[in-house]
Amino acid sequence: MLEVQGVHTYYGQIHALKGIDLTVGEGEVVALIGGNGAGKTTTLRTLSGMLRPKVGNVTLAGKNIVGMPAHDITALGMSHVPEGRRIFGQLTVRENLDIGAYRVTDRKLTASRMEEVFQLFPRLKERESQLGGTLSGGEQQMLAIGRALMVDPKVLLLDEPSMGLSPKFVETIFDIVQRLNKERGTTILLVEQNASMALSVAQRAYVLQTGEIRLSGDAADIARDESVRKAYLGEE
Repeated sequence: MLEVQGVHTYYGQIHALKGIDLTVGEGEVVALIGGNGAGKTTTLRTLSGMLRPKVGNVTLAGKNIVGMPAHDITALGMSHVPEGRRIFGQLTVRENLDIGAYRVTDRKLTASRMEEVFQLFPRLKERESQLGGTLSGGEQQMLAIGRALMVDPKVLLLDEPSMGLSPKFVETIFDIVQRLNKERGTTILLVEQNASMALSVAQRAYVLQTGEIRLSGDAADIARDESVRKAYLGEE
């Protein structure tokens, strides 16, 4: 479904991604873990078209998407839930969801997808007329994911969905990740500093360090790796 080959991405003179290769198969949940500054967010921003790699290829369902505008990549079936949620605080929950479907011209289809989001997140239904900026952090994360689902994506990129959330909401968000994958078949690339939770819901994983893939394999095997346990799982 998604293939990344030899991608190098720069921020000005900073070489942020140094030839990374990764794949995400249809229907998989793949975790991308690593420390602060490893290049995880840069990877997602490169995949979704917010950054253009200097070298390398990114293919979505067999189509090379390097150089395509972000909104065209979204139209092809990739949705990006950014770090920090980035909802529109002065718009209502319903208006935020409508914006997620701005490329969908069929209003009945938009309404149907919104109801699906409300079924997945009943709390958003309760707050559909409430301003996004007045929601709790967990509710805003639900809204950010719901907005991304309004285009019925083939691939969902999730950037730090548990950041700043209470343990209760962290469990809720990861439960939603599993439901999206198992019930809807959504392919997910998950960037997450909570490595233990990420590895528990993923089938495969990559470990990113200073812009390079250092380790990859089955998530369960990665979780048992001694270096990963020490660096990311808080174990001695």
